[in-house]
Amino acid sequence: MKIIIDGTNTINKGAELMLYSILEQIENKYPESSVIFNDNNPNIQFPKIKTHLHFRKPLRLMLGPYPWVILSRLHLPYSWFTELYPPKHPDLILDASGFRLGDQWNHSEEYLENLEYYYKTVKAQGAKIILLPQAFGPFKTHSGKKSTEILNNYVDLIIAREPTSKKHLKEAGINPGKILHYSDFTIATKGIFPVKYHHVKGSVCIIPNRKMITHTRFSPQDYFGKMESIISLIQESGKQVFLLNHEGNKDLKICKGINRMFDNRLTIITGLDAKEIKGVIGSSYMVISSRYHGIASALNQGVPCLATSWSHKYQLLFEDFNVKDHIIDLNEKPEHTKNKIESLLDPDNHSKLRKHLFIQIKELKSNTERMWKIVWQVAEERNSDIKSITNC
Repeated sequence: MKIIIDGTNTINKGAELMLYSILEQIENKYPESSVIFNDNNPNIQFPKIKTHLHFRKPLRLMLGPYPWVILSRLHLPYSWFTELYPPKHPDLILDASGFRLGDQWNHSEEYLENLEYYYKTVKAQGAKIILLPQAFGPFKTHSGKKSTEILNNYVDLIIAREPTSKKHLKEAGINPGKILHYSDFTIATKGIFPVKYHHVKGSVCIIPNRKMITHTRFSPQDYFGKMESIISLIQESGKQVFLLNHEGNKDLKICKGINRMFDNRLTIITGLDAKEIKGVIGSSYMVISSRYHGIASALNQGVPCLATSWSHKYQLLFEDFNVKDHIIDLNEKPEHTKNKIESLLDPDNHSKLRKHLFIQIKELKSNTERMWKIVWQVAEERNSDIKSITNC
């Protein structure tokens, strides 16, 4: 089987972890497959991933971003050099974009035309297109509505990661028979702890996110001020704190900015791959994350977690684990934040929450297994009826 993996990259460690998770599933189901890593960031090196699969990037993406940048500036066709140029005769496209379709992205007409051409071409060649669990919507703008037309016309299965996204898809007129709801699927992928960071085991892990500044109404001063007060409170409790960079240079800049407020005394962990990051998170006493997959990697390893949030998907992820009131609002009163942190630091409450999380993990892993069973059934049915498959 020839399988294309869309929407992942190795800069965003959540996206990279989804890539690892997909490859593990393909290895188990179709070990002889040819897999094309159609990453959404051509300005990265090919990932050094151990796999028995025939795993490669398209030639056009191996050339880097320069051709399409030059051609676009000259107003010449450049789609051949992007991830939206259709490969020849794939059997299956698995998309794990995380969140790329909805009003806030405001995609250009050119982008949507290229996306439609991509899907239309591979469908004509007999491929199945499946969007793995991700966030969607809302779809009120022209760009959003055009996105839903494309999904309706060409995509075989759309898996919403939480109920709000499922609601957005249905309200936008997407065929309900194409829509399922399953939560984050990286839960089955195990982390690897890098031994050189043994000194941070049992500490509190802080995971910043530049989107708390770029995608919210809050100022840099709001975010940095809240992080400073959170870290100071944790240190006063006697717990060690370290910073974990979950994505590239922009988040690293945020880590360094936070560290300067503490005279650069905090450890910053950066440059790890996705499994190593998950391993570090899993070894922590507690996590405070502004990154979605930082939260997911904590909860699905039984590590108590709080989060600052720029999207509805954060609160809904906590609800997947039957955990509420774990969002830290930058505007909330300091005593509210203090109560949340002290509750998770308290040994008795901490132990109870870990036991609760492990009960939820067992159920969520079973759900993920069911999801992959449906995905492979849809992939194998050339004229599948999604409702008949999901109800069997």
